Amino acid sequence: MGVHIYFICSGMALTHLKCVLLCVAALSACGVFGNSESSEVHRWTRQSLPELLATRTALLSTPLFTGQEEEKEELERGGAKMLCGIECQSTLPPVDRTEQERNLGYETLYENGTRTHTDMSLQGINNMSTRPPAHSTGLLRRKRQVYGADGRFVISDSHFITNYPFSAAVRISTGCSGVLISSKHVLTAAHCIHDGRDYLEGARKVRVGLLQLKTQRRRGARKRGGRRRQGRKGGAEKGEKEGEEQLMDKGGEMNSLAGERGRKEVEGRRRRGRKRSEEETADGGNKKSERRGRRKGLNRVRRSTGATQEPVFRWTRVKQTKIPQGWIHTLNSTNSLSPDYDYALLELKRPVKQKHMELGVAPSTAPLTRIHFSGYDADKNLPDGIRDERVVYRFCSVEKESDDLMYQHCDAQAGATGAGVYIRLRQEAGHTGSKGKWKRRVIGVFSGHHWVKVEGGEQRDFNVAVRITPPKYAQICHWIHGDPSLCKEV
Repeated sequence: MGVHIYFICSGMALTHLKCVLLCVAALSACGVFGNSESSEVHRWTRQSLPELLATRTALLSTPLFTGQEEEKEELERGGAKMLCGIECQSTLPPVDRTEQERNLGYETLYENGTRTHTDMSLQGINNMSTRPPAHSTGLLRRKRQVYGADGRFVISDSHFITNYPFSAAVRISTGCSGVLISSKHVLTAAHCIHDGRDYLEGARKVRVGLLQLKTQRRRGARKRGGRRRQGRKGGAEKGEKEGEEQLMDKGGEMNSLAGERGRKEVEGRRRRGRKRSEEETADGGNKKSERRGRRKGLNRVRRSTGATQEPVFRWTRVKQTKIPQGWIHTLNSTNSLSPDYDYALLELKRPVKQKHMELGVAPSTAPLTRIHFSGYDADKNLPDGIRDERVVYRFCSVEKESDDLMYQHCDAQAGATGAGVYIRLRQEAGHTGSKGKWKRRVIGVFSGHHWVKVEGGEQRDFNVAVRITPPKYAQICHWIHGDPSLCKEV
């Protein structure tokens, strides 16, 4: 039912509210897991986490910052990497506890260029998966990141891109995306900072850009006081509820109309101001009333057009960066550049006021069917990040998944890697009998395009995301809080 309603609604105007409500209801009923919303798999569930303890921290030599960006590296090799897929992994020996602890150790790169390595001890892993990581091989194929018709939504309307959940998507100065998961922490892909052998040149002074509204006044404009920066009361909450639903229900139509609506309102106010000025001048009867009428009309025009709010990037320096050892290649390691650990955490120098998206672990009771993520695809944004700010949003189905990776065909281009992959489920129901509120949580990091070896040795291409597992969640929680007592369950 949901699919049929989607196509009917996509051809109608935004004013047809009943159609929109029907579409939203149909999509909600389908759910992330494709089950009834009364089912327990349609909710966030409490999960125990393994305990991670830091055992030793050692100072390392200063990095040379000679790492290569992924695009340049693939051009030199002639194509994208080949992953050992789910069927391929089943033939490999399991990873022992020593290797798991090594992978969950981490490097910290500080703002002054120094770095340290921290070893971790892993407790409570009896029920944790020991499936081997998805090794890369030397097989190469041509890269493809958009499948058929481009299903991305380019959002340029300032109301949507500066309100949650789209405002949680951030831009990394190395050319990637990321997601704000606390007031001071951004989750992104490890390859945006480190190529597996060394840190990228851009990691020396990496910065994070967040889209915020900036009031811009024209010359000679009259200043107004008492105006809320975010518009009408409840505007943020309304944007949070409507953003994804309107995009999913109405395709790209909503965004273009929303931007046009804002321009029409401004032009309408200008015309009304000019009309009043002309009428008062014609009926004044003397020069004094004419001057008063003109002044009154002009002031009205200035008040409506003098101040405009435009989205701009506010760039913040990064205090320190943490990367799992599972991503870093060493002489003693048997796992070179494992895609399972393609994630990194950036700690900002100062907290930001924007609403962040919480980290989570997807319930393991049923397979995922729909995921979402927003980023700054390079083909839809200017590289300098100074003007023409646009957030690119997409949602799609997960076709295959392992314990650590999600294989899907979400359309994406360079620049989107590092974006936070999230799902939307209901929270646990309270004692009042309510269904529980909907809650978004980041459950993965978009890693990029890979060719994957599947059953029978066949090669298939996917856009791949790293899944946040309980051990990875415990590691990231340790990075944020530094206190194991705060990282016992999710």
